[in-house]
Amino acid sequence: MKKLIAIFFCLSFSVYGQEKSNAFNLLIMAGVSPSQVHGDTYSGFHKLGGMGGVGVESVFNEKASMNLSFLFIQKGARKNQNLEKNDLNYYYLNLNYVEVPILVTYTQKKFLFDIGVSAAYLINYYEASEAGNFTGMFPFQKYDFSVKVGLGLNISPKWFVNFRSSNSFITTRPNRVKQAIYYNNIIARTFNKGYYNNILEFTLGYRIKTKKNTVAP
Repeated sequence: MKKLIAIFFCLSFSVYGQEKSNAFNLLIMAGVSPSQVHGDTYSGFHKLGGMGGVGVESVFNEKASMNLSFLFIQKGARKNQNLEKNDLNYYYLNLNYVEVPILVTYTQKKFLFDIGVSAAYLINYYEASEAGNFTGMFPFQKYDFSVKVGLGLNISPKWFVNFRSSNSFITTRPNRVKQAIYYNNIIARTFNKGYYNNILEFTLGYRIKTKKNTVAP
């Protein structure tokens, strides 16, 4: 986690130094993160988590910007019992991460379109089923790397909302046994090697605008 913190501050200073004529804003964000895990036997974004943090936004012009954030985010999966159908299967997985996303944003009028990548460090996790708690029995990778794509809206010059899809592109936990199934397409072969986090992010943000930086000739 210390490495991620160091990377965050180093990148923050490098962003500030890229364009001395750019405007820079501070961002405060909070929201919810419905999630599921690709690779388990359950489907649906039934696990509801929280997320929040701070970031810095570098504004290149009226349409283009880039932001770097430092977030706490919860991921995982959930499957509840259904007693009416005599379904006693239960599963709950909660993964707590510190995440550093880097996003490039295109603004058209009030609408925001962004894409980027993120690196996350697993702080801790909890895993259980109807058989009991088995946290730690099958450890997860300490790092999670994801691709993010999102849409947003500037409610006002200071307030904004975002909706994003975030998907791991490296396994968070490899399959415990080697699969004998051969998939015909390369996408299935690439993303069926274990667990991958699939997240929907709904966030409300507040932008603290700073004065445009200028350099004397």
